[in-house]
This record gives sequence, structure tokens and C-alpha cells, in this order.
Amino acid sequence: MRVEYSHDVLLPRVALVCALLVITIVGLSAFIRLSGAGLGCSPWPQCYGQVTHIEQRGILQTAIAPTSTAITVARFSHRILAVLLLPLMLVLVAGGFSKKSEPWSERWVALFALGLVLFLAVLGRWTAGARVPAVTLGNLLGGFMLFALCWSMACSGSRLLVGAALSGRANAWAWVAVLLLLSQITLGGYVSSTFAGLSCPNVYGCDLPNPVSWDVLNPLREPTVNSNSVPVNAELALVHALHRWTGAAAALAVIVAGIGTLGTGLRSMGLILMALIGIQLALGLLLIYTELSLVIAVAHNVVAAMLLASLLGIIRVHGTHQRL
Repeated sequence: MRVEYSHDVLLPRVALVCALLVITIVGLSAFIRLSGAGLGCSPWPQCYGQVTHIEQRGILQTAIAPTSTAITVARFSHRILAVLLLPLMLVLVAGGFSKKSEPWSERWVALFALGLVLFLAVLGRWTAGARVPAVTLGNLLGGFMLFALCWSMACSGSRLLVGAALSGRANAWAWVAVLLLLSQITLGGYVSSTFAGLSCPNVYGCDLPNPVSWDVLNPLREPTVNSNSVPVNAELALVHALHRWTGAAAALAVIVAGIGTLGTGLRSMGLILMALIGIQLALGLLLIYTELSLVIAVAHNVVAAMLLASLLGIIRVHGTHQRL
């Protein structure tokens, strides 16, 4: 009986620790990338053609120094946490397959998560100094999916929820929201890696170039920065516009999926989901008004990861309840 307890309770708790590690790594990775190390640009946000008051006063180097120290600390922390993550993932995989009578139901999820960890470790060898958006997208989506998988494994311990099953329609909307959110996250990473953040400076719309060049959507195309155009990198407005349009569709799907949890044992998770989408929309607007504030940009990344994890967590708990 003690062995059953150790597997059914301990492994979801280990998965929760993994999820906390991964979301921290996601935040650090976003900070490193957006602040100028890796595929970002240095110093933030001068690569987008902005001229700040500190540059006009001739104290730009003084302002950059603390950021450089922060990047060094972030890189060190990122590597330490990534090293700690690997043995924990091995514990999840080993624990999931070691119980011969009734293996942990999340064992294959744990195995896939371990594969993602190894994939990200290998991809890290090409990340430093890489310029093509495909590398950024691989790191971004890999990290987000890893967090979502760890969170879903942690949610598998919630087997005693009463009435946790969703209706067929609500479950379908949850999956639609996942697909749209993944598309929106991909486009968001593409906006960042191609320096298209200021190509649509207005909240209410984007002025697309005429004619539209679909080549800007090629993830293997090395981005360029045209700070002389108004707006900055105007030729990339299509990338930014697609991110916004997909974000609006994803927000609608998330809200509908969240409403579908009301009246079930997943009500609290659904309310958290709807709160997160509200925060994410607000952060997106603030990014435009603040002309890509670094703090808000990092928060925008972290909340997106939390949204994806929350959706998959709801789907996982629903699936677990259906099997009981």
C-alpha cells in the first residue's frame, strides 16, 4: 500500500517541481533572448531604431552595464536549473515504468518530456549566435511544451475531483484553443526573432506593405533591421498582423473553453484560465503602448506558457476522470 502511495502522490509532486523549474527557465530564456543575448539585439530596444533619452544624454554605456550583469546572472541560473531538471525527469520516467502491477498513467508523457529536454539540450549548442528564426522557435515551443507536459503530469494527481469531466463540446473547444494558442505563440516568437515588434505601432491595425511579401514568413530567412523606415521594419507588418489576428481567435477560444468548465469540478481551473487570457491581452496592449518594454515582454512570454499549460492541464484532468 505504501508503494502505491509513493507512486500516485510522489510522482505528480516531482512533476510539479519540474513545472516550476521549467517556467523559471522559460522566463530566464525570454529575458536572455529579448535583452540582447542570443537572437535578440543589444542594447534593448535600440535595434528597433528607437532613440532613448539616455542615449541623447550620452550615458548609454552606464545604462547598459547593469543589464549586462543581469544577463550574466540569468545565463548562469538558466544553466543550473536546466542541469537540475534532467535528473528529475529521469525520476519521473523511471518511477512511471517501475510499478509493474499498474504503471503510472503518465509514464509516456514523462518519456516524451524527457525527449524534449534532450532536444532542447542539443538545440542549445546552435542557439548562441544563431540568426535564423527557426532556432528561436525551436527553443520557444520546446520550452513551452515542456512546461505544459510537466504541469499536466502534476495535474494527474487530482484524481479525486468530483464532476471533473467536461462536456464533449467544451473539451473540443479546449483542443481548438490549444491549437490556436500554439499558432499564436509560434507567431509571437517569430515577431520577436524577426524584429517585427514595432512594425505595427498602432493598437487598432497594421498597414501591410503593398505588395505583401510572403517570404517574410520563411523561418530560415535571416532577419534584417530597417530602422530608417516608418514604422520600423514596416515590411514585416504581415508577421505582426498574423500574430494579432491569431491572438484574437485564440483568446475567444480560450474564453469559450473556460466558460465550459463552469458547473464542473474544473471551475477553478477555468476561472484561472480566463484570468490569464485577460492578463495576456492587457500585456499585449501594454507592449504596444510602452514600445516593447523588456519587463512586459518577458511577462508576455511567461503568461503564454501558463495559458498553454492550464489548457492542457484541464484536458488532462478531464481525460483522467473519464478513465476512472
